Amino acid sequence: AGDDPPLTIIKKWYTIACKAGANSNIQLSGGEPTVRDDLAYIVAMGRKAGFDFIQINTNGLRLARDARLVRELKSAGLSSVFLQFDGTDDAIYRKLRGRDLFADKLAAVDACAKNQIGVVLVPTLVPGVNDHDIGNILNLALERSPTVRAVHFQPVSYFGRFPHPPDDAERLTLPQLMRRIETQSDGRFKATHFTPPGCENALCSFSASYLVMPDRSVKAVGGAGLGSCCPAPIKAESGAAGAIAFVARQWGAPQQASTGPQLDSDSCRCDSNGSMSLDAFLRRAKTHLLSISAMAFQDVWNLDLDRARDCCIHIMAPDTRLVPFCLYNLTGSTGKRLYRL
Repeated sequence: AGDDPPLTIIKKWYTIACKAGANSNIQLSGGEPTVRDDLAYIVAMGRKAGFDFIQINTNGLRLARDARLVRELKSAGLSSVFLQFDGTDDAIYRKLRGRDLFADKLAAVDACAKNQIGVVLVPTLVPGVNDHDIGNILNLALERSPTVRAVHFQPVSYFGRFPHPPDDAERLTLPQLMRRIETQSDGRFKATHFTPPGCENALCSFSASYLVMPDRSVKAVGGAGLGSCCPAPIKAESGAAGAIAFVARQWGAPQQASTGPQLDSDSCRCDSNGSMSLDAFLRRAKTHLLSISAMAFQDVWNLDLDRARDCCIHIMAPDTRLVPFCLYNLTGSTGKRLYRL
């Protein structure tokens, strides 16, 4: 609630964020950031402040309908769109968002493709509502590669007023999600491909990367199930730096989406052992890597303080504090905010 922060305050936030971590990635969120007509200027301000990766977190509705805004955001230096994308069936959107939205979501992806802006599909997964649609979401991501750079699943967490403590049937754990991904993709995306985070607590998220082939088949790239067993722990600083660099590299627009030769099926063809040449792999990887990840946000019913202490994803509070994401959004059982001013 309240007025949108003025540009002078936003500039101050950028300055403080830069001092806290000059190489950090920035996500502009809300509310809905595209309701601001000066959003492109805010993106440009962040790039001028020294941040190389800036992403907007959006429902995509204005992007689907306002071609001029999308062009302005690209010109301002926007790297990526974190797109609310709950499924491939309007029945899902009617249940979760109140109306049919699937066509708008596809139009937003198309607008980003036209302007070479990377897209991350972000499904909020609710048991019994859209957890059956995971495979369809992944298929769509493959079809829309390389514009779609990632699918980032977010199992539902319970903020705001809620009439009763959610029971286990109303939650989706990360291990359950991994199994659904494998089952609904017919084994193309395997649970053994996924690795814990290098930045936040190991119980908070998982991820894997895949090379998308011209026929929309995939090849897993790296991962604990592909040759490295029980990798040694790394220092938090190194893990954070690696995660920041990976997100900036992977979630932005592909490096050679519009320039340089596009690889056809012959140039990417594997030999009888299923192997690609190193040159073909490197060329394809510049444009057609897809990451699949998930993050389990905490709420008042399942808060783990050890996880909160390990958090490396922060929100800039109006008073310039950097607050762990889950704590900033935490509400009591009555809906009262506990940490947000």
